[in-house]
Amino acid sequence: MHLPDDKVPGDHDLLHAIAAGDQRAFAVLFDRHWKKLYHAALNVVEDRDAAEDIVQDCFISLWEKSAHKHIDNVGGYLFKSVKYACFMHLRSGAISRKHLDHINRLAFDNSTEEDFYVQELQEALNSSMATLPEKCREIFYMSRFEFLPNKQIAEQLQISPKTVENQITKALRILRLSVNKMISVVLFITVC
Repeated sequence: MHLPDDKVPGDHDLLHAIAAGDQRAFAVLFDRHWKKLYHAALNVVEDRDAAEDIVQDCFISLWEKSAHKHIDNVGGYLFKSVKYACFMHLRSGAISRKHLDHINRLAFDNSTEEDFYVQELQEALNSSMATLPEKCREIFYMSRFEFLPNKQIAEQLQISPKTVENQITKALRILRLSVNKMISVVLFITVC
């Protein structure tokens, strides 16, 4: 089909001409829809080169399929093609620096939340340690925070190594119960 020079053809006329291999009809259709499609793609992918590639790929696909596909609304078909291509672009991992920065901010936000829960657990541990009997707390602190071996703790406090072991076991049992309660609360909050 040859397009007349004096008549402004509609999209359907252009599509029929494209199906017959008319490059001029393709250029007219391209010029008619390019700018709107490009801006639509750019709004989604936020990358000029990617938006151009997406729109060009959609037009190439239209060129290749026009002879075999019945399209009622060419503009709508092209917009849907661009929308789908944008989705596939983002899904495939071809994400712009801006998207990566956004993802990193989300990861930072999550780590901030995790830091909050770690801090809560630390406070729960500190509160639980404060409830330990004085000698038990002192022995546990020397063992776990000063990293002293049981024998050295026993020598410094002038008690038997067996007493040191018993006091550490007692402290761990009390702290484990307290911290497990806190972990259960934190897990419940994060799941809900």
